[in-house]
Parts: sequence; structure tokens; C-alpha cells
Amino acid sequence: MKRHDLTLASTRVHVLDLCPRKALCLRSMFYLLHRLILCGLDTSPSSTQVASPLDLY
Repeated sequence: MKRHDLTLASTRVHVLDLCPRKALCLRSMFYLLHRLILCGLDTSPSSTQVASPLDLY
């Protein structure tokens, strides 16, 4: 039973160690996306000039 508790405790420590890394990665991605939008490089489909099939006829 003690072995199971030790495994569970080490798994919890491992998961808690990964969370700050994920948060830092997500924060970096959000920052880069925010910078792209500020520079006018909006990547949403509404801002790009895409001809719809109806416009071709």
C-alpha cells in the first residue's frame, strides 16, 4: 500500500511540475499572437481577401 502512495505522490509532483511550463508556453503564444495583431497581421478569414465561388461567375 505504501508503494502505491509513493507512486501517486510522485505522479502529483510530476503533474505540478508540468503545469508552470505549460502556462509559460501558453503565455508566450498569447504574447506573440497579440504582437501580430498589433502589427496589422490579423489572420482571421474575414480580414483576408478570399474570393468566394459565387464571385467568380
